[in-house]
Amino acid sequence: THVAAPPAGAQAADSLLDRAAAAIAAGRTLRASFEQTLTNPDIGETRTTRGEFAQRGASRFAFRFTEPAGDAIVADGAAIWVYLPSSARGQVLKLPVAQGAQLDLLAQLLTTPRTTYRVTAGADTTVGGRPAGVFTLVPKAQNAPFTRARLWIDRTDALVRQVEAVELSGLVRRVRFRDVQSDVDLPHDALTFTVPPNVKVLDAAGLMGNL
Repeated sequence: THVAAPPAGAQAADSLLDRAAAAIAAGRTLRASFEQTLTNPDIGETRTTRGEFAQRGASRFAFRFTEPAGDAIVADGAAIWVYLPSSARGQVLKLPVAQGAQLDLLAQLLTTPRTTYRVTAGADTTVGGRPAGVFTLVPKAQNAPFTRARLWIDRTDALVRQVEAVELSGLVRRVRFRDVQSDVDLPHDALTFTVPPNVKVLDAAGLMGNL
């Protein structure tokens, strides 16, 4: 029985998502500035934060905020450190890597995307003046940290220019990347976290072990 080949447009869309996933799997480095918006549809409130982003592969990343200044979320490969002195002064939360999946949307969405999600390619658009393919991903598993997500992937270099996820609470998290650079040398401390003086570490793994 002859099976018709998918349309050329569908093949191109598939190839774009696969290229973006391959970059994560290969452990390539990424550096960019970001703007994050958190929208709570229940109360119609949106909060915007900004900063610098760095990543190496699927297990190490860092969001270092300039607005609010001093906040940081860093995954060093062994744990995820959530340090938010703007709202929780004097403490840092240390999370097991598995618990911080919703904080690292790029790796979460681009690690075996076709196995983990139902993927739908949408109409092309532009992000920051660059042509981008749009993909909607709906988790197949029931225990995912979000109900659906979207990726905007640059048509030219297959780098993610924007990502959005609807969390279980209904909160919509959107991150737009600017000045994106790949395969760059990162500073030696870009993906590490040093606990500041007089800051208490709240170890989530230890707390769970005591339950």
